[in-house]
Amino acid sequence: MNKKRQELIKKISDLISDGEIISEGKLPTERELAAMLGTSRPLLREALIALEALGLIDIRDRQGIFLAEDDSGELRKALGQVHIWPMEILSQVMEIRQLLDPPATALAALRRKDRDLAKMDECISMLEKIHKDEDPLEAPLGAYWNTVLHATIFKSTGNTLLARIYESLLEMSEKGITAMRMDVLDSAAPDRTGRILEQHRKLVAAIRDRDVERARDASRVHLRFTIDTLVELSRVTPLSNFFASRMDPVLE
Repeated sequence: MNKKRQELIKKISDLISDGEIISEGKLPTERELAAMLGTSRPLLREALIALEALGLIDIRDRQGIFLAEDDSGELRKALGQVHIWPMEILSQVMEIRQLLDPPATALAALRRKDRDLAKMDECISMLEKIHKDEDPLEAPLGAYWNTVLHATIFKSTGNTLLARIYESLLEMSEKGITAMRMDVLDSAAPDRTGRILEQHRKLVAAIRDRDVERARDASRVHLRFTIDTLVELSRVTPLSNFFASRMDPVLE
C-alpha cells in the first residue's frame, strides 16, 4: 500500500479510537479532515475509501462520513483482523450471481449510456493502478472498485430494482473476497489478479460494443474463474467441496 496512504489510515483510525474527531457517530467533513491532517483531498479520499471498503466507516452522499461501528473501539480491532466470511454463505451468493450476472450483463450491453461507460472506464483505470502496485494491502481498494464496476454494469440495465438487489449481494460477497485477497491472493499470485483485470476489460469492451452474446459469455467466464479461485483459496477441503458442489452445470 502507498506509504502515505497507510500512515494516513493509521492517523484517522487513531483519532477515531481516541474519540477526538467523532461527534454523534459522525466524522468531520473531508475538507475539515484534510486541513486537520495536513493532507490533500485526493489522498484523504483514497484513505477513506480503504476504510469504507473494510466496513469501518460509512460514506453517505451529501450526508457525511459516519462510523460503521457503534463502538469506536471496534475500529482498531477490525483494522488488525479481517474475518473471513463463512464459505457456505459466500458460495450461495456466488450461486445467485451465476443466475443474475450473465443476463444482466447482456441487458447492459443493450441499454448502457455514455455516463455508464465513463464510470466503468474509471473503475478499470483504478483497478489497473492497484494491480500495477502489486501490494496485497491494496486489497480493500481493489474490492471497492471491483464492486463499483459490477454495480455500474447492473445500473446500466436501467432496472432499478435489479440494481438494488445486486448491490446487496455485492456487499455480502465483497468482505469475504477482500479478506481472502488480503490473506493470499494478491501476495501469492499477482498473475491471477492480472487475469481478473483482463476479464473486466473484456466485460466493458463487450458492453461498449453493444455485443449482447459476447457480454453474456464474458460474464460467464469471469464468474467461473472467480468461483474456481474461491474454491482454491478456501484451503479447507470440506468447505471447498461444499462450494464446488453448488456450482451445478445448469448454471453454466
